[in-house]
Amino acid sequence: MVSRSALLALVALLAVGLAPVSARQLLDADEVEKAALLPNGGYKNDKPLIGILTQSCHYCPGRSYVAAGFVKWIEAAGGRAVPIRFYTSDDELHRLFNAVNGMIFPGGLTDIWLDDPYVIAARKLWTWAKEANDAGETFPIWGTCLGFQLLHILEANVSFPDLLVRTNSVAHASILEFTDAAAESTLFAGAGKALMDKMASPEYNITMENHMFGLPPPNYKKYPILEKTFTILSTTVDRNGIEYVSTAEHKHYPFYATQWHPEKPPYEFGMHEIPHSLDAILVSQHLANVFVDKARYSSHKPESHEEELVMLIYNTKPYFTLKDSVMDPSYDGPDMTYFFDSKTDVPDNALAAPHRLSTSFRNRVYQPNGDAALRSSWSEY
Repeated sequence: MVSRSALLALVALLAVGLAPVSARQLLDADEVEKAALLPNGGYKNDKPLIGILTQSCHYCPGRSYVAAGFVKWIEAAGGRAVPIRFYTSDDELHRLFNAVNGMIFPGGLTDIWLDDPYVIAARKLWTWAKEANDAGETFPIWGTCLGFQLLHILEANVSFPDLLVRTNSVAHASILEFTDAAAESTLFAGAGKALMDKMASPEYNITMENHMFGLPPPNYKKYPILEKTFTILSTTVDRNGIEYVSTAEHKHYPFYATQWHPEKPPYEFGMHEIPHSLDAILVSQHLANVFVDKARYSSHKPESHEEELVMLIYNTKPYFTLKDSVMDPSYDGPDMTYFFDSKTDVPDNALAAPHRLSTSFRNRVYQPNGDAALRSSWSEY
């Protein structure tokens, strides 16, 4: 007699087999595995470690933080997250780089001036990644939102007020206007026409924009190095009709950039505008699969199993920041957050002197009752 559990398993298999193509896994796992097993082309690891560059805290219990949505996004594709503190020593930064298989420059609200410590740390990691890829290694980098902007700033080597313009795109579920290059790109070649059509349709609005600055397409010509190194895969228009680049990938390295947030639909629920439809989840999962699968071709590894365990983000307790309200009062506060190091170590900023005017990115843009002259000067950018 067939057991009840066996019958349930059979029903589940039949359900997957009969599901419409748009609801199945978008990457063909058999084809991916087949390619990976080819001589001299196989996976170098099957449980990749992905570094996430932490960002500075202002009003929160730590010196830096990582939004948990990025950790979950990595995990959903079979990877594990490693926090990379932007203020760590060069030796430690390089040790961690050699131990992880890919890197995320996440979205957030930190300063991205060329001489800011965060940008300096990112430039080191970005340079080492280029050198590793040039030497035959595989090391992918993903940039989301502010991370998208950071990848372009590093390449163009210009200050962000010169590169970016103001956009009205906070809490803006929108569309991607694909370029001709998108269909054959690394990011979207496996997505399928049906899902790409939905990403491009205002009937669905399944891509989540959440930013106050954008990169106008003409700036690719203004700074020719961008046109030489990046391929624009999509643009998007903000609420005021301003067009900006929304997706790009590097022509020579496995570097990928989305101005929008693929990690938010499955894991962020505090902002009502975030789409949570099956299609939005499929887009998120597809891009996570593409990125983490690329990291499986990296041969980087920790020096020991003990080191690996110590590196993992699981050594840090996540906070339910949507409920506890311990994050910066801003439009981009994550639902859940990992904080690192004592808040007494925080550099001089609003946490240490809440009534003192700061020159940080956060206070220039997001403090509603800040100095009027400072807000006026900032609005010029």
